[in-house]
Amino acid sequence: MSATKKLKASEKQAVVKKLTALLKKQYGGSLPKANRPVLETLLFAICFERSAYDDAQAAYDRLLDSFFDLNEIRVSSVSEIEQALGELEEAAWKALRIRESLQYVFEKYYQFDFDGLRRKTLEAAQKQLEQINHITPFVQGYVLQQCLGAHVVPLDEGSRDALVWMGLVEPEAEVQEAADEMKSALRKSDGPLFAHLLHSLAVDRRYCGAFEPSESANNGSSADPETAAGRLKTLLEKGYRKKKVVKSRKKPAAKATTARKKATKGAAKKVVKKKVSKPKAKARTRSRKVAKS
Repeated sequence: MSATKKLKASEKQAVVKKLTALLKKQYGGSLPKANRPVLETLLFAICFERSAYDDAQAAYDRLLDSFFDLNEIRVSSVSEIEQALGELEEAAWKALRIRESLQYVFEKYYQFDFDGLRRKTLEAAQKQLEQINHITPFVQGYVLQQCLGAHVVPLDEGSRDALVWMGLVEPEAEVQEAADEMKSALRKSDGPLFAHLLHSLAVDRRYCGAFEPSESANNGSSADPETAAGRLKTLLEKGYRKKKVVKSRKKPAAKATTARKKATKGAAKKVVKKKVSKPKAKARTRSRKVAKS
């Protein structure tokens, strides 16, 4: 895949503006209303990563309904939590992170109250979140954005791949690097909506596979941000169909072909001999009968 074309901050902002307009037509221009405590926001973010919002909300609700309280979730097995999450994407991995997050908060405060994070500076809150085992850049960014109002762009691997396809970040960029790079292309007030729309696109099953690195590598123009709006418009209108790879049939080796021909000829000769020999036998029998008479 070719290197991403370098853009000035103002040029990148113009590209993002066009992309946002297209995504708003597809997914709407309003954010889901949510007013959760910090710990619940953290748990929801784990469910939300690489999943559609409605699927994450349904899994989160099932999780809370399946157990008596958060402490029961904390002391449950990963498989029990996974079962409560249902068919959520990467349910087992998310179940482990849910339990680890609850364990961290309980051991830190001896209760399930994490709202003290709101009173910390952005740097201090970020450092504390990093202490949670298996926390991801997406979960960390989502909590900082939703609970502290920080100017961050929560990205997971799927939304990062979509940005690479759009030509807004380098193909080699890690998730956190891509998130930091996108901050300059977005105003603080526009960050939450763009991140939500981008996430919606990345998890939309109608375009599943379009942004995978292997698929983007087959398209030489995929790293060009100047064509991003046009390519996105086409994708949203026509959907995505993976190109079928036609496998060429291997020609049989010359020796094998010759051997098969010889074997076929030999078999044909045997058949001919058998057919010819039968009439001769009948002729001899008739001659004997004539002699006797």
